[in-house]
Amino acid sequence: MLVRSLAAATVIGGLMSSTALAQGFLVSNNGLVAIGVDAGGFLNIDATPLGGPSTDNAGSLGIAYNFSGQGGRTGWQDALSPGCLCEDLGVAGNGLGSAIGGNSGNIGVTVGADVFVPGTSHTSTITAAAGLTVTQVLTKSAETTTGALFNAKVTITNSTGATVTGVQYARAMDWDVPPTEFNEFVEHAGVVIGPGNLLHATDDGFASANPLTAILNSGIAVVPNTNGDQGGIADHGSLFVFGFGDLDDGESVTFDIFYGAGANRADALALVTAVSAELYSLGYSSVGGTRQDELPVYVFAFSGVGLPPIGVPAPAGLGLFGLALLGLAWAKHRRA
Repeated sequence: MLVRSLAAATVIGGLMSSTALAQGFLVSNNGLVAIGVDAGGFLNIDATPLGGPSTDNAGSLGIAYNFSGQGGRTGWQDALSPGCLCEDLGVAGNGLGSAIGGNSGNIGVTVGADVFVPGTSHTSTITAAAGLTVTQVLTKSAETTTGALFNAKVTITNSTGATVTGVQYARAMDWDVPPTEFNEFVEHAGVVIGPGNLLHATDDGFASANPLTAILNSGIAVVPNTNGDQGGIADHGSLFVFGFGDLDDGESVTFDIFYGAGANRADALALVTAVSAELYSLGYSSVGGTRQDELPVYVFAFSGVGLPPIGVPAPAGLGLFGLALLGLAWAKHRRA
């Protein structure tokens, strides 16, 4: 069996909300960050019990921070649901693509078991392209006193009875960061194509998450696969496409997605460091036409995708060729 994963972040227990919904939502132990996930595994749900954001799609929950006067806002402020319920996932295999989410709709996905343990976890299971099973387990993860991340552990399993070739996974999300929804600043870090599993990255959060089309996405403000500033202030987000090669029958691949927010940039960076993130997108507001590092900053990050944790430099003299060899060795080491 093939299992590829990085050690998960520390899971923090505790019961914050006892409100049971058909779809699940979790609130961090410090009461400042909340996340809502649909039975299909994508974010953005009806979470009226939280009060919802003060913008359009009020009552919806994707990733919210509990403001206390920052930027003139108070209460739960969501960075995904305003305007477009755009947070989507997609899977491809055997040359077939599939996707599900508020923007993509449902393209070749069957939604299966949906288990929500109030305050603790949400597990979704879907059958996607080529008969691949995708399980996502959402739990609480790293916290600071003023911020928190949630861990969506994704496992793609081939139990079709035959090899599935060219397995890919994509995730797309549109940032709408309060208090300046539709005018956010997006920062990418860890975008390296080649040594790991990342195939493509753009700032187009409105893209279809079908990997077969997402791999061709040209982005909104900058050329694809660009680190750092994603084109200044605009209405944009993030799209990441990953490739995991062929999966034999009975094999699986596992990786981690992290969602959340910090009170400011320093807090957000402390959180992504705590979970050893290898790739991340940060969403900022833009009060006064500039990036606001001291207002809440939202996080979308990955680990277990074959890249070194951000902030840990490669050994001296180890160029991209050396990183590619390390990535190959990493994959072979985890084959059973």
